Amino acid sequence: CLTKIQTQGRRCKDITHKLLSFARKTDHAVKTVQLNELITEVAGLSEQRALHNKVHIQTSLQEDLPIVNVSPSEVQQVLLNLLNNSFDAMDEKGGTINIVSKTSGQYAVVEVADTGPGIPDDVLPRIFDPFFTTKPVGKGTGLGLSICYGIITKMGGDIHVTSAVDHGTTFQLLFPLPDQELEKN
Repeated sequence: CLTKIQTQGRRCKDITHKLLSFARKTDHAVKTVQLNELITEVAGLSEQRALHNKVHIQTSLQEDLPIVNVSPSEVQQVLLNLLNNSFDAMDEKGGTINIVSKTSGQYAVVEVADTGPGIPDDVLPRIFDPFFTTKPVGKGTGLGLSICYGIITKMGGDIHVTSAVDHGTTFQLLFPLPDQELEKN
């Protein structure tokens, strides 16, 4: 019992240090950004892991996607987390991740969809809860999606998820368009 307590104590210490280290590195400055550039960059950064995991990343990006005002590093963090979760979910079986950008009403929308095993209905309502994870001990902290949710909502956006067991999961990120872009639409 004492060994388990020590192990979990070390795990908590590691998580805290990683969070503090990450928080210091992140540039929270909001800038005018073309989301397609961030998507292309993150997809490129993930290519090696995709190859290793037998995953094909496809993008379908709206060419005239309006600019948005966001923190580029935080949006990259969200996209990387979603891609990494997809890689983990698809395991050694592989599959496909589709990243789509488009406009919908007053939002620029980014969808990250995978062909993984999906998320069971009883788990779906809890995925954004801090410290909730379905991963084995030592493989996940349960903070990734909670942090993603916080980042997106802090920027005035929203995040939705749809999933079907044995068919995959889709995360939809909504970023508010600047007022001048709304007047054009």
